[in-house]
Amino acid sequence: MAEEQDSRRASLFPAPPPFYTHFTPENKDKLKEFQASAAKDSDGDGGNASKKLPAELVCLIPPKPPTDQYHSFGQIWSLPERHPTLKELNIPQLFPEPNNESYNVDRAQELRRLSKSLLLNYLELVGIMGMSPEEYAEKVYHLRIHLINIHELINNYRPHQARETLIAMMEEQLEKTRQETEDNKKACAKIRVLMGSLSSFDAGGLLDTTADSSTTATSSAAADTSDAATAAAAAANSHSGSNGASSGGEERDKSSWEALQQAGLIQ
Repeated sequence: MAEEQDSRRASLFPAPPPFYTHFTPENKDKLKEFQASAAKDSDGDGGNASKKLPAELVCLIPPKPPTDQYHSFGQIWSLPERHPTLKELNIPQLFPEPNNESYNVDRAQELRRLSKSLLLNYLELVGIMGMSPEEYAEKVYHLRIHLINIHELINNYRPHQARETLIAMMEEQLEKTRQETEDNKKACAKIRVLMGSLSSFDAGGLLDTTADSSTTATSSAAADTSDAATAAAAAANSHSGSNGASSGGEERDKSSWEALQQAGLIQ
């Protein structure tokens, strides 16, 4: 039975645990009633109440969170999570252990050495399979140990790889920001040059001549309009004065319209 449970936990897609059938609304109601009755009991506490629970209700109480280690898919994981060493996994370590002061192991050289040794063991395995195939197990074990050590050395490069990747990303972003800043400065310089050329641009005197002629025409038109309006107003006033107050508002309006028509202000 224990072996069956271990194989179930270690399988890639394990079946759900058998106690999942106890998670029913009826059992949840029973658990609430049991906890309510245990709370009313002055002698009962949480630990004793959990021991007195029926078997189908015990699994409904969540376990305490792990503090040291926990099991998952047939493997033991430690808290806080960390990568176990080869010694902790009872695997022979084929490269020297670094000292505490500095890491003086050349990983690249050790990887080359292990790769050559792995190739040599593979050639020996091929020879053994041709002469005495029953002795293959030892060479396969050696190949496995070499591959695990190579993988361990490669994993030791992960922090260095992460730092170098982050440094490369930051340098790329910095270079991109500098390039954008330089492009903005060049665009601002071009705009300043263009604005400076527009301030001194006269198109061969055409702009000044046109401005002078338009100003003169506007001034003369304004003077004519002012004179015509003054004459129309004077004529309206003189005409309204000769007719007297008896002419009324209609006569004043009529004379004003006639004066404006004579001045050419209206059609």
